Amino acid sequence: MELVGNETVDQSTHKQETLNILVYANIFNYPLTKKEIYERGKIDISQLETCLINLRSEKKIFLIEDFYTLHNDNKIIENRKKRNKRADIFINRARIITRVIAHFPFIRAVFLSGSISKDCMDENSDIDFFIITEPERLWIAHLFCSVFRHTFLLNSSKYFCYNYLIDSEHLLIEEQSLYTAIEIKTLIPLLGYNYYKNMLQENEWTNNYFPKYPLMPKNDISKNFSFIQRSIEFCFNNAFGNWLDKWLLNYSIKKRKKKFESKLFEYSHYYIDLQRHVAKSHITDKYPKIMKKYFEGIEQSSCI
Repeated sequence: MELVGNETVDQSTHKQETLNILVYANIFNYPLTKKEIYERGKIDISQLETCLINLRSEKKIFLIEDFYTLHNDNKIIENRKKRNKRADIFINRARIITRVIAHFPFIRAVFLSGSISKDCMDENSDIDFFIITEPERLWIAHLFCSVFRHTFLLNSSKYFCYNYLIDSEHLLIEEQSLYTAIEIKTLIPLLGYNYYKNMLQENEWTNNYFPKYPLMPKNDISKNFSFIQRSIEFCFNNAFGNWLDKWLLNYSIKKRKKKFESKLFEYSHYYIDLQRHVAKSHITDKYPKIMKKYFEGIEQSSCI
């Protein structure tokens, strides 16, 4: 076995992989427990414990209470606890919203994504929803979500930010990256647990990044198809519904192209992707900025 200093290549690689997990978490100023690091890694628990001991002795990471972090700062720990408490409160509110939208036509599954799915809510964070719809009726479902937010939430996305919808026949996410893998693995299912399992199965590539990440428990809200929901779906399960869904898609594309700069449509894996089977409206540079910070952090903290 080749040596790097007094370590084997495998030991050095394990240390770097462990450090990389904390580098990514550090982008969000979010310290992790040993259990959380293990779930995000690929090595067994004894190897991880050795890595953590060595990284602490080298002053590359610090242990404060039960949390590992790149910075020896108690404020980071206190901030995490506040974010966790806020996330607990917001998840209860998200369940209330889910009970409402579960009865919208053609909605089949509702998951939480973004910061709330990481248990990491700041004061200005929104509740991000990832919604799965019936095929070829996504934009009708999207219309009902839009009417609900504009009418009952005064167009505020604070408690209902529905920025990602896909239909049940297109569960594979084509953009295969660390960022996307984290977003998929951390989804919290609130409705349609079987769709959640199908989503993970269709995106087995995420196991290349997070082979140990646990399956979320089933905690669906109770839901039966209401008479109104069945009636509305019946009215649109025909040629008119097909035409309307296409028209709503084209209308949304025209509206957004007038509102947003062209680059948001040129790089659909980062920003806006509007098709019959998907409605993704990411209008900030969050994804590329996170990955840029991640690679810079790895370079600055390299163990190899």
